[in-house]
Amino acid sequence: MSEYSIAPFYDLLLFPFVHRLRRHILRLCLERDYSSVLDVCCGTGNQLKMLKRHGFQVQGVDLSPEMLQISQRGKYVPPCRFEDAGKMSFPDGSFPVAMTTFALHEKGQDVSRAILGEMQRVVEPEGELILVDFHFTDHTSPLSKSVITMIEKSAGGEHYANFLDYTASGGVPGLIGETDLELISLDTVGMGGVGIFLFKNTRETPSHHGASRL
Repeated sequence: MSEYSIAPFYDLLLFPFVHRLRRHILRLCLERDYSSVLDVCCGTGNQLKMLKRHGFQVQGVDLSPEMLQISQRGKYVPPCRFEDAGKMSFPDGSFPVAMTTFALHEKGQDVSRAILGEMQRVVEPEGELILVDFHFTDHTSPLSKSVITMIEKSAGGEHYANFLDYTASGGVPGLIGETDLELISLDTVGMGGVGIFLFKNTRETPSHHGASRL
């Protein structure tokens, strides 16, 4: 069974947990006044629909046909492409901002770094990246950490193994390492268990068209 076979129920199950987070991301995009937004690993596209409803030009990419099928329902249908986030077809510097939400922790570090490299490539020089994912620190509520770990453990297999590697390696800061990304701001939600990272892309010239690695 596909990991995304729950796609028809995905938004219903997660709505109580992620709607406030989506509103937070919307406020951030409004404050930064982006002309367009790329959502990498966009899933069912609900963040894109919220952004489009508020006047943003949007684009999504995902590798799950089941999720993309759901994304094409409703009033504010976003344009979404079926393609590998680590090898996107957009030209260099196509967007002022690229974002991804809860996609990095579930993938191996090589894959996550390839995605981050592509996000850097497709945003403008001095453009921005919004990275939203689990972020465990000394300020994270033990309850939040326990609940998140329990949910990830229930996914099992490679997903859980990647989550453990992600957290043991320092989460988003561990993936970023010494790259051409400058932290602008970090907000935490979910009792300190989720980080909303805003980075500036300080890479002066995109490396090339196609997959790139940090």
